[in-house]
Amino acid sequence: MRRRIRSTPAPDARHPADAGAPPLARLRWLGGSAATVLLLGSLLLSGPGLLISTVNRVGYNLLYDFRGGLYNAGVAILHGRTPYRPGFLAHQAALLHAGHLAIGETATHSFSIPVYPALANVLVVPFSALPFWVAGLIYTLLSAAAMVVGIRLLGVRDRRCLALVVISWPFLFGAFLGAIGPFLVLGAGAAWRWRDRIGPPALALATIIAVKIFPWTLAVWLLITRRYRALAACTAAGILLTFGAWALIGFDGLARYPQMLSNMSFIQEDRSVSIVGVLVIAGVSSTVATAVAMLLGAGILILAWRLRHGPDGDRRAFGLAVLAALTATPIVWEHYMVLLFIPIALASPRFSAAWLIPLCTPIIEAASWIIPASRLDAPFSPNLLRSAGPWLFLELLTGVVLCTTPVQRRSVWLRLRRLPGSLAAGPEGAAEPA
Repeated sequence: MRRRIRSTPAPDARHPADAGAPPLARLRWLGGSAATVLLLGSLLLSGPGLLISTVNRVGYNLLYDFRGGLYNAGVAILHGRTPYRPGFLAHQAALLHAGHLAIGETATHSFSIPVYPALANVLVVPFSALPFWVAGLIYTLLSAAAMVVGIRLLGVRDRRCLALVVISWPFLFGAFLGAIGPFLVLGAGAAWRWRDRIGPPALALATIIAVKIFPWTLAVWLLITRRYRALAACTAAGILLTFGAWALIGFDGLARYPQMLSNMSFIQEDRSVSIVGVLVIAGVSSTVATAVAMLLGAGILILAWRLRHGPDGDRRAFGLAVLAALTATPIVWEHYMVLLFIPIALASPRFSAAWLIPLCTPIIEAASWIIPASRLDAPFSPNLLRSAGPWLFLELLTGVVLCTTPVQRRSVWLRLRRLPGSLAAGPEGAAEPA
């Protein structure tokens, strides 16, 4: 009768539990584990911490954007008035052209007025019939639900991913201000979930484009993936929703609306975390900066077209269309970055390191505190690169994750480790085996 002899695996020096591991290796493993725990803890706490810090430093009011940009618009419509103030924006733009400081150019003297397209103002009218704080509470709860449902419609079922979304800085900051980003995620999620049909994606995309305009690149996704009937339906629905909403509030302000948006962009473009804002601060004219951003956005859409027939081509094209929207628009606020969760969800439906990308910005910004900040009574512009730079880098990183596979990223990492002088290389310059 034979006896089976169980072999004991050789001790692995990379794990401290192995009795044969050298003391130095155990210390290195413990140090790496401690660093990982500290990093993850910092990322998880960075969103709430940065929100508290921003509120204390800048003094935003709770639901600031919801009150000024949406609720007040609904109140005006209920009283039979136009929600827009094109004369005010024209005056502020004229002050900037003359070299003066316009209202809204300092952290202590800002404004929030209705500038959303007509459909957004019409949709908010039922909220404006309620007391403000009741309306704000309902709106906030709906925003949170829209964010979670939107991510689930993208195919994410991992509760860890959903938890990271709701504690992220972009979501918390947007919820505090009352931004509409979560509803854009919901619309994009609905379009993706029912992408093989005609009506649902057409209506979903038409609605979010009519509400916010800059996600128009998602309609281009219908074109490059040859969903021609859905594109035609989206165009028809967008026209119907847009002009139907203007008919309800009156066409008087329609002719002045494009100029009003142009004035708003001119006033705020050098404060937003966009490519246009960075170029304007660098001394590039607003027209050239906008053209560069549009060209970069078009380049991303061309890449989406090139990848549409490859592995996961549809998924990658949709995510790239979202990144193109963030690239091409002249105004991008930090709460817009909830849209980064869309390509991340498409690239990794289950939890992975990619889900930590939108949580990294507070850490990067903390490192940028070595850059002297301007006073709160000075224009925002000197501080723009402290926030725009990290976000642009994380957008690029999200695009890389979306367009590559884990095997490809692992291969690049191993090649970097084999470079001469690599920190991971052994005493003779050879990398340690994976």
